[in-house]
Amino acid sequence: MEDGESPRQAAVRELLEESGQEPDGPLQFIGYAGFVLAPEQRTEYAALFAGRTAIVRRFQANEEIVAIRWWNLRDPLPGRVQPLDAYLARLTREWDSGFSHHQG
Repeated sequence: MEDGESPRQAAVRELLEESGQEPDGPLQFIGYAGFVLAPEQRTEYAALFAGRTAIVRRFQANEEIVAIRWWNLRDPLPGRVQPLDAYLARLTREWDSGFSHHQG
């Protein structure tokens, strides 16, 4: 996070910087995640947010991310996915299920 930035503001900024995408509305807070990164065994914490976008903007590879892949939240995760990423994706899928239920 940058000085004076809230976790939600940081998530919106990172989403744009790393993927070129912008959410249609405010990101929804899902929860916090704590994890240990190997091989340094460094503990990190992150706030997890979810959102929607109707307009998919063109992705351009950058120094942090070389590719992205869309996932519809229903099919099995495509390709090789780290366990932590799969877990975080499941949390957003649970949010999406509740969102769809409340919208219908």
